[in-house]
Amino acid sequence: MAIETELKAPCFLVAVPQLGDPNFSRGVVFILEHTDEGSMGIVINKPSTLDMGSFCESQQMEFKGDNSRLVYQGGPVQTDRAFLLHISEHEGPETETIVDGIRLSYSLESLRLIVENPPDKLRVFLGYAGWSPGQLAEEVTQGAWLVMSPLANLVFGSGDEEIWNAALKEMGIDAVQLMHSGAVH
Repeated sequence: MAIETELKAPCFLVAVPQLGDPNFSRGVVFILEHTDEGSMGIVINKPSTLDMGSFCESQQMEFKGDNSRLVYQGGPVQTDRAFLLHISEHEGPETETIVDGIRLSYSLESLRLIVENPPDKLRVFLGYAGWSPGQLAEEVTQGAWLVMSPLANLVFGSGDEEIWNAALKEMGIDAVQLMHSGAVH
């Protein structure tokens, strides 16, 4: 089981069914930063309707992979900013290893380099999810989120609509067993 009891980065947050915010409904958020100054993460299972070919064209770049691959909605903050999660040898600017070979890149130059030779395990996200100091810990305490260890197979291997259920199963939870009470905000 991948269930955690402590909120610390990196981790996954799995929204409970009662979470009322449409940005996070049945969402799985990859928390990349959690400090006294706040928290930041990327929703990994919300594909947009924008494909990689169109996105790269809008950036005056050419995607040398499957142009029909979708860009994801990473969250409601700075939706014009791209974040790339990938497993690759890319060492470009503003690229860091998060966990288990999963790398995060967040510069235009890294995007330019990666789209020239995209790895098989690549997801591009527009925007991110952010929380003020103490806000996320309070939401976890209130029961809005379940916390688990991050897993590469959920970022890159599962079907988008299956990621939420797969995360729950990794924690030993069946979605139908979660309470169907009032909304959590």
